[in-house]
Amino acid sequence: MNFGLFLTENYVVLFEFVSILIMLGISAHIPSRMKRLTVTGILLLFIELVVYYVERWTQTFETLSIARPLLTATKYAIYPFVIYVMTMITVNRRLSWHKNALLLLPATAVIPIYYSSQWTHLVCSYTENNHWVPGPLRHLPYAIFVIYVTLFLIRNLLFLRYEEAQILWIVLFIIVSPVVGVLLYLFTDYSDDYSALFTSSMVLYYLFIYLHYARFDPLTGLLNRQVYYSDMNNRSDKICYAVSIDLNDLKHINDGYGHDAGDTALQTVAAVLKKNVGRSGTAYRIGGDEFVIFYRTQDENVVIREIAAMRKGLEKTPYVCAFGYSKKEPMNTVEDAVRYADHEMYDDKTRIKKEKEATKHP
Repeated sequence: MNFGLFLTENYVVLFEFVSILIMLGISAHIPSRMKRLTVTGILLLFIELVVYYVERWTQTFETLSIARPLLTATKYAIYPFVIYVMTMITVNRRLSWHKNALLLLPATAVIPIYYSSQWTHLVCSYTENNHWVPGPLRHLPYAIFVIYVTLFLIRNLLFLRYEEAQILWIVLFIIVSPVVGVLLYLFTDYSDDYSALFTSSMVLYYLFIYLHYARFDPLTGLLNRQVYYSDMNNRSDKICYAVSIDLNDLKHINDGYGHDAGDTALQTVAAVLKKNVGRSGTAYRIGGDEFVIFYRTQDENVVIREIAAMRKGLEKTPYVCAFGYSKKEPMNTVEDAVRYADHEMYDDKTRIKKEKEATKHP
């Protein structure tokens, strides 16, 4: 084996490995669990790259080395686990052992078939003079590959089910492109090393996930101020109503009970908003205690009904919010609608304060 040749032939892939590791180190928005899974995927791909190179070296032997069928089996076995690890990136919590076992069943069940194939001749085998012989199950690795790509696609559609079609098309492109590459390699018999395809796909997928998480406020999970301004400017034609929301007495909570209590208050309010905003609404945290919801529906009753549901949800908490909403008129901008909604919200805040004072001093 020639290490210099290995480095030269795989320089781009190795460069991408290092690039992902660098991005992992500077990514403040990404959950630590996602970072660990990404590193696991990189390690699996690196192992596959080395296995492929060593297996290709064994092809030059005049007689069969037992290492070659074992390396081939390892190569077949690794890819489903790479896709599985990438699938788990979008799962926010650890799955139970029996769910993991069920999801990994196809990938693990075929491992004995791969490693025994030299003697059973089911997937492939090698002759004594080191020639590859296909078996009746030679397409089994590709079938398992399709199963896990399908799982990956379904999981991402669930993860992004509330996103706009543009986001879904981006993810579809990232998923479909390496699959098309694998099919091209298969039908043209170009190569059975897909590490470059998978590494490039992982880079793109990681960048997409990074950008996706960067859109959210890390404390509340709502969309952040940057996305709020972007949507205000770029999707103004789809916005029909603006709702302004303000958490009352956040300064009092922070000063009296500490910032952890204030964070809990913001998280609780955000959870109520998320639970009660429908498919036509998008919620943002735009400041310390300020929230905005943009609605794409023309039906004012939907906005009124969901604001009422949010108020009712907040009644079950120790916190009170003021609400105001405004319709975006054809001749006005989204900024105008937000401004009018703010006025309504401040009127509501005054009303709440007066009612509170009246309760104290009947």
